[in-house]
Amino acid sequence: MGFSVSASAAIIFISFLIAASTLYTAWDNTYTTVQAAREEWYDLKLSQLNTNVDLNSTLGLATLYRQGTTVVSYDLTLYIHNFGSTLYAPYWSGVYDGKFVTLYDINDDNVGFAQDYTYVLPGEDIELNITNITADSTLHNLTLTFENGCWLRISWYYNTNGQSVYIEARGKGCPTEVS
Repeated sequence: MGFSVSASAAIIFISFLIAASTLYTAWDNTYTTVQAAREEWYDLKLSQLNTNVDLNSTLGLATLYRQGTTVVSYDLTLYIHNFGSTLYAPYWSGVYDGKFVTLYDINDDNVGFAQDYTYVLPGEDIELNITNITADSTLHNLTLTFENGCWLRISWYYNTNGQSVYIEARGKGCPTEVS
């Protein structure tokens, strides 16, 4: 007994339908993934365009520690002001004099937030402490990186003649694409 031509055609037709539905599902999932990635990219770009963070130069404090009349170390308190959109402080990271630092625990690397911050709203300052800095004329750098890749770099040094701390330079920016 042979298989009829119409039954063979029906099996082939059903196979084509199954293959087509599988291909459509794969195409639809790929399209959805690409659209989600595009939307995330636009959200990131919008976030970068609205990020405006800088050092609040009207605030700040250097606490000097002396042995006799000689200053041996100092602590520096910086106030970072948010001029742009809301930022999420737990995603911030830092590099202090070439070493990665955690900003939530000042005890592990002498750099950290003065309090427990979550969101930094537009117009708010975030207080950042750097402790146990040797009082010499070495130029120090702190780079803060935010959740969207933007960064703020602050450089300072201690003037041994004037016995004060000077902010040498500030820089900020966001990453750009390479096409």
